Amino acid sequence: MLDLAFDTSSSVGSIALGNEKVVVQSIEFRAPQRHSASLFPALSRLGIPRLKLRRIIVGLGPGSFSGIRVSLAAAQGIALAQGIPVVGICSAYSVAWQNKNVTRLGVFADAKRREAFCTVFANGELEKSTYLIPFTDIEEHASKFTLAVSAEPLPGIPQQVYPRARDLLALPENLSGWVTEQPLEPIYLREPVAAKSN
Repeated sequence: MLDLAFDTSSSVGSIALGNEKVVVQSIEFRAPQRHSASLFPALSRLGIPRLKLRRIIVGLGPGSFSGIRVSLAAAQGIALAQGIPVVGICSAYSVAWQNKNVTRLGVFADAKRREAFCTVFANGELEKSTYLIPFTDIEEHASKFTLAVSAEPLPGIPQQVYPRARDLLALPENLSGWVTEQPLEPIYLREPVAAKSN
């Protein structure tokens, strides 16, 4: 059976159909059109909901909070209709999969409020889970890695690499990074603004 994967954590969104062994079809869509406008036509092109799926995988970011929410809503709707599970994973695992042979990889993302997310991998394996750093420290921080990348332009990070849904399909099922607790939430390391005002 096939899995369906989503990643809409960056300005390049994607969905893919396949499993660990094969990618049957993959579709990418880009800004400036919102992912919410591109995602549902792309799902129709894949033949959803005619296909019977095994599970759905969603990239949880870090990245575009509203973009990830669109994927989560679509995934949960399809999963409910088909009676199948939805699992999540940090989108940076896709970038690590694309750079498996890099000794030490820093995957950065814009966290807004003059901060950046960073997730660290060593030869494709997670070394340090996502954490926040100030923009002022990005360049110095990036110098500690063999390769530092970001999906969107960030100061001090010259190379751009986008998370891709097709890579999420390839990740092994015994990976410790899978998130199964429901409801799935985008990776967001700050308290909600409303919680701070109390």
